[in-house]
Amino acid sequence: MIEAITKIHTTSSSVTFECGDIAVIGNGEFRASSGKVDGFILYADTLRYENGIKLSRDEQRNLKCLYQHFVWNREDFIDWDI
Repeated sequence: MIEAITKIHTTSSSVTFECGDIAVIGNGEFRASSGKVDGFILYADTLRYENGIKLSRDEQRNLKCLYQHFVWNREDFIDWDI
């Protein structure tokens, strides 16, 4: 089980969560309001480990929880579709 997110990298269509020696990748898209980017929508069914194995529903929920801890003192920019 993943214990913490250490870094997050985004591109225009994906997010990579670095979790120590493990990386989790997911697809999504930037969300805009009034012509300005105000977040990133992450599609939970695309979440997978680097080796291609998809995260279970429990692992998705755990990652979302870890993300909430990660952004506690940072700006929140991902909207989860879970």
